[in-house]
Amino acid sequence: MRLAIFFTCLYFFSSLTSFAWAIENNSKNTVSSLHVVYPKTMRSGEDEILYPLVLLRTALQFSGENFTLQPSSISMPQSRALKQILHNDEINVAWTMTSKQREQQLLPVRVPIFKGLYGWRVLVTTQDKVNTLLNINTLSDFKSIHFIQGHDWPDTQILQDNGLTVSTSIEYSSLFNMLIKSRGDVFPRSVLEVETELNTFKDEAGANLTIVPHFLLQYPSAIYFFFSKEKPEIAQAVEKGLAIMRKNGEFDRLFKAYHRSAIEHADIKNKIIIKLKNKQLPALTPLNDASLWFSEKDI
Repeated sequence: MRLAIFFTCLYFFSSLTSFAWAIENNSKNTVSSLHVVYPKTMRSGEDEILYPLVLLRTALQFSGENFTLQPSSISMPQSRALKQILHNDEINVAWTMTSKQREQQLLPVRVPIFKGLYGWRVLVTTQDKVNTLLNINTLSDFKSIHFIQGHDWPDTQILQDNGLTVSTSIEYSSLFNMLIKSRGDVFPRSVLEVETELNTFKDEAGANLTIVPHFLLQYPSAIYFFFSKEKPEIAQAVEKGLAIMRKNGEFDRLFKAYHRSAIEHADIKNKIIIKLKNKQLPALTPLNDASLWFSEKDI
């Protein structure tokens, strides 16, 4: 958390001139105001430093539109937040992994805000299983391994489409408990989130959670901002702001400020990369624009 706060402050100070430009343009438009509501985060004070929210707020500033940005009245599971967007209820924006179904129901802005790194997955396991997993080097070696994932996550279907066995739970925290209680062998986590999670979910019995050290899974995936199709003007403003940020370098500066440390710590260049297919990826995913995606060349 302290590291995130440090990088956020560093980013804001280095971008002061650009922010002033964005805010000045924002004040010029006095005709109407966009009322943007996102899913309330679980931790108090997190809204000011959480990467997707900092990115969303900055994109809205660069759009030149007047706007208000506030959390929903209560916290809720992702599935409920997406239903609220679908039905044009309180929440009208969320960030989540894309899928064919989600793009049919909601309005995406097709800029992968994490540059596809949520498809770069290390495997969390327990200490007693590490030696067995060290023998795995190819996709076919996983046929006897039991995976754990969230019930309604697109990743679950991706793993199953690649012939892997998956057990699920609706509750996020229950997934780590399933691993600790040996109700599964591995829990794939993004290289961007795994260290924080390992520090949060400790095995009280003493057999600490750990990462399989020598490989990671990789499949094309994108986390977008999703909006209600009933309010396309919010999506249009965010899309405009992100385009300006990508052009002037603000997008990359913010991304690196938040994620450089996690990428370096993942030691990707020294790992075996086992690639999976993503049959759930929508046809309009901008895979041909290399500037939108992380690759091994960026290490």
